[in-house]
Amino acid sequence: MINRHLKADLWLLLATFFWGVTFVAVKDAMLHATPLAFMGVRFALAGVILLPFCYRGLKTLSFAGWRDGILLGSFLFGGFAFQTAGLVHTTATRSAFITGLSVILVPPLSITMLRKKVGPWIWTGVALAAVGLYFLSRPDSGGFNRGDILTALCAACFAVEIILVQTYTQKHGAMNMVMVQIITTVVLSLLFMWWLEKPAIHFVPSLWLDLFLTSVLATAGSLVIQSHFQKQTSAARAAVIYTLEPLFAAVFAFLIFGEKMPWLGWLGAGLIMMGMLASELGRE
Repeated sequence: MINRHLKADLWLLLATFFWGVTFVAVKDAMLHATPLAFMGVRFALAGVILLPFCYRGLKTLSFAGWRDGILLGSFLFGGFAFQTAGLVHTTATRSAFITGLSVILVPPLSITMLRKKVGPWIWTGVALAAVGLYFLSRPDSGGFNRGDILTALCAACFAVEIILVQTYTQKHGAMNMVMVQIITTVVLSLLFMWWLEKPAIHFVPSLWLDLFLTSVLATAGSLVIQSHFQKQTSAARAAVIYTLEPLFAAVFAFLIFGEKMPWLGWLGAGLIMMGMLASELGRE
């Protein structure tokens, strides 16, 4: 019989697997839709799925709760908008590892935003990630392109959102904040897509699969898994599991798109993963 901690770890591994696959799904979706049009549909579907679980909480949410949730949602929108647009110009593998920098940016930003002290493990993680990013951005590793720069902005937005989540979810409840963030992301996607792009979306079979993976499994499903099972294992074990996300993305990008990186690129990616792990463990 599987013990309680191992069962929780396996469920969290499944959620991390879903998150990793989304990089490939979004990369494929960009063949059939513009970035913000796809984002609007993706998060609208996720919101419809999660609404029955959050409806009562939203009805009683205070003005301050909506205000804080909208602020969180604005950074969430920025993160996914930069990531989705970046995937038009870069590979799913590079996008996954650069997005992973958000984990490493959190502790240094916390110094100024939350006035928290940062320990040696975290500074080690920052150093490893900086060296990894250097190798990943060298010309003989493919260099930095427009998509990589957009994805770096995505990582910065996610890092700020992660920091704010630590404060606001304690005040207003985690699922309430998740739902307001999703609503905000849908509204901003619909508003900005008429300004920043010529919206288009073609509902071919592969796009429906991409929406299922990103909306049902990676957004709604993984949030439910995370909220239920993360408390049944240690934070350190969860941190190790979450750092596997870019590795899952790289494996599926190779299997589906045949994406490859030169050895210096993989060296940089490996150092970024080590930095992510050090930073996560340093927060415990």
